[in-house]
Amino acid sequence: MNDIYKNEILNDIKDIEDIYIAGHVNPDGDAVASVFSLALYFETLGKRPHVLLECVPKRFDFMYGGEFFIALDEIDVKTAPDVFFAVDCGDRQRLGKAAEVFDNAKLTYCIDHHRTNVGFADKNVINADASSASEIVFELLKGFGYEPEKNIKIATDIYSGIVFDTGGFRHNCTGRRTHEIAGMLVEGGVDTSFIQSKVLFEHTLPQARLFGKALANMQHKDGVTYTTLTLDEMSECGCTSQDLDGIVDFILNLDVSECAVLVTQRSENSAKASVRSKKFPIADIVVSLGGGGHALAAGVTLDGSAAEVCDRIVSLITDGLKNG
Repeated sequence: MNDIYKNEILNDIKDIEDIYIAGHVNPDGDAVASVFSLALYFETLGKRPHVLLECVPKRFDFMYGGEFFIALDEIDVKTAPDVFFAVDCGDRQRLGKAAEVFDNAKLTYCIDHHRTNVGFADKNVINADASSASEIVFELLKGFGYEPEKNIKIATDIYSGIVFDTGGFRHNCTGRRTHEIAGMLVEGGVDTSFIQSKVLFEHTLPQARLFGKALANMQHKDGVTYTTLTLDEMSECGCTSQDLDGIVDFILNLDVSECAVLVTQRSENSAKASVRSKKFPIADIVVSLGGGGHALAAGVTLDGSAAEVCDRIVSLITDGLKNG
């Protein structure tokens, strides 16, 4: 991490009252947790945080900081902030509509952990070895003097984000420092059982139906387990793209899977592929298609139907497995 920015951030915002913070489109647990925890800390400094997100998925509505949330559909894209923090975004496009506000800002920061991030802000705090954006936010706040036991709301959000992105400390992004930070947050008083239950295990009935549909569509070929979901199938289950968590990780954990692919239709002419791997570096393939992410977890949106995009991705991965 660029430690110099720990001091620069406080200096840069010293005379600024309104601070804009945004996470990526289709926000997951780490995106929500990292932007809210940062906003909560800035509030303790007497600032007015404005958190721009597409939405806050219902499963994460227990997190603190929702009072700062502004839906992307409600923002004025002509807003020109003094400072803008893009968090958990591997590139500018991942900000969605908030990218226009980012472009208008006098000073921009990027706080991120994606290995494919080339640094698109004026100042970039990027640590690809961190488990999550929430872990990086913790390191920053600790550098500012934050102590978990003195603000349990921030601690709860950060712990929630780390739990989400590490899959409950199971994914290979989990390092020694991740556990050390988790220990500090536990000592600070976070309710670990409640958070683990909310982030990892609680699902709605429509989500369960969607999970079943994905498993019914599942196929396997040469080490790759894959499935697709159309817009009609998601609609039939009463679900949206916010209800997909856990599917691709489940099929990756099958004993026959070296890689897993979930492709979901996002519009009539585009589909998103979420790709996971146990060992094979699938990020190289995904990045070559215009996507991004981590070595073993990446995603990309491509033109075509879910079936067409799935066939293309699976073909590239199976070829890579054979040649690798």
